Amino acid sequence: MPLPPYNRPLHVLAILTGLATFPLIFMGGLVTTLGAGMSVPDWPNSYGYNMFLFPPNQWVGGILYEHTHRLMGTVVGFLAISLALCAWGPAERPTARKGLGIATLLLGLSTFVLGMMLIVIKGAQIPDVAQVASNASHTFVGSASLLLICLVAWRCRRRDPRPAVRWLRVAVLVAICLQGIIGGYRVLLVKLGLAMIHGCIAQAVFCLIGFAAFRTGPNWDRVKQESFANTAGGRRLAWIALLAVGAIYGQLIVGVIMRHNDAGLAIADVPLAYGKLLPPTDAAGVDAANLWRANTGEADLRPVTLTQIWLHFGHRIGATVVSLVLLGLIATALSGKGFGRVVGVPTGLVALFLTLQVSLGILTVLYRKPADIASLHVAVGALLLLTTFLLASRAVRAFGLLQSETRFQPVPETANQSALRTA
Repeated sequence: MPLPPYNRPLHVLAILTGLATFPLIFMGGLVTTLGAGMSVPDWPNSYGYNMFLFPPNQWVGGILYEHTHRLMGTVVGFLAISLALCAWGPAERPTARKGLGIATLLLGLSTFVLGMMLIVIKGAQIPDVAQVASNASHTFVGSASLLLICLVAWRCRRRDPRPAVRWLRVAVLVAICLQGIIGGYRVLLVKLGLAMIHGCIAQAVFCLIGFAAFRTGPNWDRVKQESFANTAGGRRLAWIALLAVGAIYGQLIVGVIMRHNDAGLAIADVPLAYGKLLPPTDAAGVDAANLWRANTGEADLRPVTLTQIWLHFGHRIGATVVSLVLLGLIATALSGKGFGRVVGVPTGLVALFLTLQVSLGILTVLYRKPADIASLHVAVGALLLLTTFLLASRAVRAFGLLQSETRFQPVPETANQSALRTA
């Protein structure tokens, strides 16, 4: 059976979207670690300016991290729009292509005129110029945004024939828009809970984007058509990989809750907890821990509560569980025969990212949570989740986890067939 046509532009665009999402997760970790989440208190504006026209000379302190995080989010959003347009091919028909071309030209002209008007208004000495300039800037940015979208739509002249691929791109766009709205309302409502939800959904969206790239790539159909001798072992591998995905995601949720409750250094020694296997469990133990922290003379070791200590310790327990599950996954992948190319590279990446993640977690505590190391710890955790998720997806796809076992059983030869084959 021939493979479906490979849509290279769609695949490359999905990869670019994933590559843009990774630094966005790192930047989000910086915003949380540095406490810069509310450095820009309005949304979608930035201190009354249109977000894209906010003067760079005001990007100072926490504003720099929060504002650039927002701008990077719009880059990912634009790529998601382009991804959906590329999948649906709105300019496939000549009539639609002509209409989009005319719309692009008109929007280009209007954007140019609005830009000139904005320059004149800002330089004019008229009453209420600030409000007029604000309205003009929003109109200019809106027109420029529509121009870019129309230009991309005009260039998308090939509709992907696979409905699942097209709707998956729509799901990516919806998920990214939802993530942006939650981030905006976290600022408007000043809700810590929304910040934690925002952090958790970011990891799931990253996996969805990674799966979109895998689903569009040539390996999706090739994996299914390859022959695998160890089907039973492959199914076991798929189940372990799915278990590992759940364990990592649960651990990332605990990490998000821990960071947003300022518990990243609630236990300041490693691998022990204040010199013992278990952290304090009562008020007296917490008082002793806070006395130990005060005697160190380190400004980063502020007093902590029992809740913060056990949030941190829960994260350590989760790290142990995830490490054991992933070591089991790696051992299963390396010991199995007949897995083809399904698990080779992903298994190596899982081992690499697990080593990095554990090392970064230890360094975060030892060096008292420096922003770069702590944020890299968040980002590598996202890479570990993504790689394990893609490994699970490949295994499920290759070994037919959701299909009947009988599909893979060889059909016994009849006597006539055996005689013909021997002859």
